[in-house]
Amino acid sequence: MSVSTSQGRDRAGIAFALLAVVIWAAWLPATRVAISDGLGPIDIALLRYGVPALMLLPVCLRTGLLPRGVPVSLLLAMFCWGAPFVLLMSFGMARASVVHTAALVPCMMPVIAAFASRAFYGEAIPRQRRIGITFIMVDAMLVLVSVYIGDSMTDLSTIGLLLLASAGWAAYSVAFRRSGLTAVQAAAVVFAWSTIMLIPLALMHGTMLPTLPTGSLLFHILAQGVLSGFVATIAYGLAIGRLGVPRAASFSVLVPVLATILAVVWIGEMPSALDAVALCIGTLGVAVINGVLSFKR
Repeated sequence: MSVSTSQGRDRAGIAFALLAVVIWAAWLPATRVAISDGLGPIDIALLRYGVPALMLLPVCLRTGLLPRGVPVSLLLAMFCWGAPFVLLMSFGMARASVVHTAALVPCMMPVIAAFASRAFYGEAIPRQRRIGITFIMVDAMLVLVSVYIGDSMTDLSTIGLLLLASAGWAAYSVAFRRSGLTAVQAAAVVFAWSTIMLIPLALMHGTMLPTLPTGSLLFHILAQGVLSGFVATIAYGLAIGRLGVPRAASFSVLVPVLATILAVVWIGEMPSALDAVALCIGTLGVAVINGVLSFKR
């Protein structure tokens, strides 16, 4: 491969990774907007998974709902990033600020994933990652202090929902690495199973989607399904193919800060000074874990 071709792949990979993280960051304030428009957790989850499930149906048909060679235990772990993840996030974000969600869910995910890999697969936690985990634990403690002193809209019980959502994302991350599936194949299977689960729930509990004005419905279909579900998944898969998993994953360090900035600009949600400090420390921890920053001995 020529140098110019390699550089071209790198530039394309960086562009795809940035596109994915910007969309995922925007998904947090977009979900707050969906809640403000009267959508419930089932509505949001149905848009988030049903729309891309249809768009990725050809992939799912080739891969199968039970991909050959993938243990059921791994599929169940991967499903934790599906409907359960968005249901927990939607319930949590109804009572949590975007900055607390951003400081906890994406930041705690690599911490939980590291401990899960250690517990279930005996993987060592390198010194560099332990340093990053320490920063993130400080971030989590500052969020708890902020909630305790009433510095934001978040209540203490909601923290548990957000941490469970983060654990679901971590379960997917750990299982996906061992599944042998591509990012797009894994997403197609998770989206399909999530839709299968959500349709009966929507039939039993009802849905607010038909009551939305056409413009609002189209916006939420675009934000939740097309962009967050389909475009970001494809973009991240393409980024992994061009940059490799470690380099592509390193861009996730931008998600918490971008989400908070978008929340300020878009929905006027201003973080307190303590929340801003917590977010910066958590972002630093993610940067260390992903290798963006390193501490030499």
